[in-house]
Amino acid sequence: MAEVPRCRRVGILGYGQLGQFLVEQLLTRGPSLGLTLGFVWTRGGALEGVPPQLRLLDLKELPHRDVELVVEVAHPCVATEYGEEILSHADFMLGSPTALSDPAMEQRLRGAAERGGHTLYVPRGALWGCEDIERMDRAGNLAALTVTLTKAPQSLRAAGWLRERAEAALASGTRTVLYEGPLRPLCALAPSNVNAMAAAALAAPSLGFDGVRACLVADPSAPDVHTLQLEALGTGPPGRALSISSTRRNPALPGAVTGTGTRDSFWSSLQACTGHGGCLRLC
Repeated sequence: MAEVPRCRRVGILGYGQLGQFLVEQLLTRGPSLGLTLGFVWTRGGALEGVPPQLRLLDLKELPHRDVELVVEVAHPCVATEYGEEILSHADFMLGSPTALSDPAMEQRLRGAAERGGHTLYVPRGALWGCEDIERMDRAGNLAALTVTLTKAPQSLRAAGWLRERAEAALASGTRTVLYEGPLRPLCALAPSNVNAMAAAALAAPSLGFDGVRACLVADPSAPDVHTLQLEALGTGPPGRALSISSTRRNPALPGAVTGTGTRDSFWSSLQACTGHGGCLRLC
């Protein structure tokens, strides 16, 4: 009698809109793809709809859950606090790559992956053209990359002075450029909103978080769509270099951090981490 292949067990960290979607996919579609849900953990709130035996109340119990892949869709602070320990037990798909804007954090996670014999994955999320950016950068043909993200102020989870500017844009009802400059400082100000930008920086390591240009726009007139614009410039003489522009309009629920199209992108990346597709692998 043929041996039945063992399903790859997946743990989910975070149970917001995106986490709930991934849990549903794993429960309904996962088994036919060789995937099974190992546990679900959340920073706060109830785990409604999750079978009691799949609820992980304390991350210290993760080593006893026997999972091969842990998917973070909560907040970058989760990777900062628990990422190294996770990578000592399982592959880790980091849904909040803004955590890697801290160079020390990136080195710690890379080191933990190497020591543990596991892989750190970064899903593309809302980033369009990830492979093209990576290929241009690898060939030494990428001179500049600018990423512009436009969302309604209600969809932004900003901190510090950026939060004040977003609130002012909401109050005035006017489209406002909140930030324009190197990506790295923006990651600390809007860590939950600019993960696609972080993925772009990781796809283009020759530019990285300091070389990729970021522009964050608050537009009160667009409450149900997130727009990501990419502008890539190749090497070459002025006026003769390759230039590429793309625009991704992602439908979203009013006030949502994540667009509806990004949910499917994450599900595809999750499958890629288990050998079914493609996502950005850092090591």
